[in-house]
Amino acid sequence: MLTRRRHSSLGCPGRRLGLVIIVSFFSVAGLVRGEVPAPTIGVTRTLEAPLITPDLLPGDDGRSINGPSLIRMPPWVDQSGGRYHLYFAHHNGKYIRLAFADRPEGPWTLHPGGILPIEEQRALRGHIASPEAVIDHESRQIFLFYHGVPREGGPQMTSVAVSRDGRTFTDLGTIVGPAYLRVFRHGGAWYGLNHSGVLGRARKLGAPFEPVATIIGPDIAAAVDPALRGEPGAPPQAGRPTTGDARYGLRHVGLDLYGDQLFVYFSCVGHRPERILCTVVPLTGPPETWRARGVIEVLRPERPWEGTDLPLAYSRGGSTIKHGDDRVHELRDPAVWREGDTAWLLYSIAGEAGLGIVNLHISFPKAAKTVALE
Repeated sequence: MLTRRRHSSLGCPGRRLGLVIIVSFFSVAGLVRGEVPAPTIGVTRTLEAPLITPDLLPGDDGRSINGPSLIRMPPWVDQSGGRYHLYFAHHNGKYIRLAFADRPEGPWTLHPGGILPIEEQRALRGHIASPEAVIDHESRQIFLFYHGVPREGGPQMTSVAVSRDGRTFTDLGTIVGPAYLRVFRHGGAWYGLNHSGVLGRARKLGAPFEPVATIIGPDIAAAVDPALRGEPGAPPQAGRPTTGDARYGLRHVGLDLYGDQLFVYFSCVGHRPERILCTVVPLTGPPETWRARGVIEVLRPERPWEGTDLPLAYSRGGSTIKHGDDRVHELRDPAVWREGDTAWLLYSIAGEAGLGIVNLHISFPKAAKTVALE
């Protein structure tokens, strides 16, 4: 079942909007089995323009913009440069990008030269991407996780650096987990999760994440599989590769811990269009028993700067510029920053042609009204 409800839009392109509300709800695979209310996720477009655009970056660095991670500087950090720090990347970048602003909606000022150049990395080589900024208030440090190829070779992995001010980072020179890792704290422990769905746990930030359980199973990707849903032109499931650019599956995740629910935002390689979805993990019981339930559609391209001026096509893995495309009709790379009941969703626009931002609104019906979903 797919329903979309829209309120009318007031304002014009390039202006900040407060009344543009889009609510998408896509319920599948028994998000609730009689015990967990099915949430509704709404988004408000408070900015009717891209957040980060290629012209902010020098030379060809703006051809690929992805992997956002937003944090607000804690009170023990000098905020003269900006209350918010935004870290992001190039798909095959040689450093991590950093920008400053006093509001999540900007305007953003780029930190010249970025941070953490690949040539200074002790554990990684080749490229550096997918930053994940995490504040540890107890130690008064900011940890930045990012991936690249280990110096000894093998698949991409995550390393970590630490900072006192969010600008100057010290590389710890260690491998802590798989690539594209997102990190959250719950019940006094630190956890890491990526698109594989395998939950990891670390004794402290900077230490390796040890596997705990697979909390996102194949049923989540299957619930929105274009082939299983009979979408026209979808590559058939039989014979479809499990790796490579033509694969089907979760791409990258973004996490939002809201009460005792973990909202896992993601997109899928092989969707038309690729768009931002969400699955929910109730954090009740031991971590070994946590499981994702159902899928909610949150946001799809709806503006020309998000790619709607381009043809629809089933998305492919890897970088868009790898396929010769500067822009495509898709959204990727969700990331969430929450302050109490206020949350922002950041995402890559038109493939990797910039970053966008919307406000998130999550609501649960009363338990008495909960019904099992088909």
